[in-house]
Amino acid sequence: MEFTDLIALKIKEMMKEKELSIYKLESLTGVYTSTLSQFLTKKTKTIRIENLLYICEALGTNLSEFFSDSRFDESEAKGWLKRQ
Repeated sequence: MEFTDLIALKIKEMMKEKELSIYKLESLTGVYTSTLSQFLTKKTKTIRIENLLYICEALGTNLSEFFSDSRFDESEAKGWLKRQ
């Protein structure tokens, strides 16, 4: 699974766990619903690190805990060129 897809999946899982709608997440984070929606529905593959920090805060976690999920161990960044 691609890295950005996994981030979106993790956010959706945590939102469901906390019973948060996308609108409630917007009010907790200040990140526009349209921005959240485009990322969570995979219409865009980018998310600003600041926005992810706000999202993590609203979900009661931090970046370290968020990425400690073992599924991130096998994630890939497809379509990106790696410098040799």
